[in-house]
Amino acid sequence: MNDKELDNWVSDQRFQVKVYLEKEGIDNPNVGEWPAFEVAPYFAIWAIESKRQVGQIGWWAFSGDCPTDYISGDGVTDPRQALEKLLENWSHYLSFMKNNSQPPNTTMGKGVNLLELADLLERRILIMKDWLEDDAIWFQ
Repeated sequence: MNDKELDNWVSDQRFQVKVYLEKEGIDNPNVGEWPAFEVAPYFAIWAIESKRQVGQIGWWAFSGDCPTDYISGDGVTDPRQALEKLLENWSHYLSFMKNNSQPPNTTMGKGVNLLELADLLERRILIMKDWLEDDAIWFQ
């Protein structure tokens, strides 16, 4: 991926995150200009500014070749910790999805095949767990 392709990918992912967060009820989210962590062109973690404390992280958002999602920034101080929390959430969802049920307090989308999505999500979790445990990609 050359620099122009990377810039375009980042721009597209940032736009996707903004649209998603607005759909989720976060008005005019202040998404970082560049991901806090990325494995381009597969995955990005975005810091989202808090509405209550300007200059602080209010949420962490995730985009790429995975479900776009976000978590609260409360007590989550860096992107690696955010990924760990996301994977905990997704792992919890799997037990429901494998029983063809929507996980509590979340919606995977109307008409979606939950069993198929569970399989895809489980594969993404395994890949991202490898990233989570790889110090080399976090401390470059």
